[in-house]
Amino acid sequence: MLTCVVPDTDRLVNRTMQPEVIVTDSELPAKVIEAIVDGRKIEAIKMLRESTGLGLANAKVLIDRASRIHGPKKPPNPFLPETAGPAKMVAALGAIAVLAASYYFIVGS
Repeated sequence: MLTCVVPDTDRLVNRTMQPEVIVTDSELPAKVIEAIVDGRKIEAIKMLRESTGLGLANAKVLIDRASRIHGPKKPPNPFLPETAGPAKMVAALGAIAVLAASYYFIVGS
């Protein structure tokens, strides 16, 4: 441990500094990764800080990085499927045209 003198109001106080903690994405505890997968980022930050002694800002950055990999994925938009090609779009437009024509003939009569 390192010791330094920090000025405090009108007297000097001896304080002990903690050694630097280095944690990478691959070294996260299993409970922290489980919380990230469940979408509980705040709880994951708390657990990471308790287990490693990291500061709030560093723990948040590390959890944000890990949540890009392990976090819950956004559900795909059912109205804009990624595999929709021109043929499906033409078929959808045709179905809309048939429905519009049916409505016009039923209501317009």
